[in-house]
Amino acid sequence: MTLPARSSRSRERGLTLIELLLALALLGFVLLGVAPLFIASVKSNYSANEYTSIHVLARDRLEQLMNLPFQDAQLSPGVHANDLPASLPDPATGLPPVSGGVRNPFQLSYQVFQFQIPAGDTGTVPVNASFTPTRITGGGQVYQYKRIDVTVSAGSGPLGIGLRTSRVSGCLSNPFPSANLSIEDTAP
Repeated sequence: MTLPARSSRSRERGLTLIELLLALALLGFVLLGVAPLFIASVKSNYSANEYTSIHVLARDRLEQLMNLPFQDAQLSPGVHANDLPASLPDPATGLPPVSGGVRNPFQLSYQVFQFQIPAGDTGTVPVNASFTPTRITGGGQVYQYKRIDVTVSAGSGPLGIGLRTSRVSGCLSNPFPSANLSIEDTAP
């Protein structure tokens, strides 16, 4: 005895609950494999954006310092501590927050050094010759340039990636070495 054609067609129509559960389980395993890659990508993008922000902030501050007059007080030798505001400005107005506000995640400091070209027979360095500059720490000495090292760092942030730091440097030539004598540098 054979079954009628109608009943065999009804069994072949649609998916059973077991087939749907198996498909859902396979999809879950695939998503579990992809999820760590997605999370790592988000962390990497966040870290790269923060490094970019830190580096731009350091370059901007170095540019400001390099454009100051050579004898400006901000270019005195030594360590200059964080000069960024404690809170970020209100994004809507651009003004400092009235109360509280968002904590500034960046710390900016810079250090200024005075250097002297080692005096040889002529007091100058030959073209294309290497030399080791001498750092000046005492006052009243002739020096040829100042080196400025700007350091910007940020804390661990909301994703807990860790401390990020960027350091950039620039040099300013002393326009009048015999007139602009060194100031005592107490920095290490």
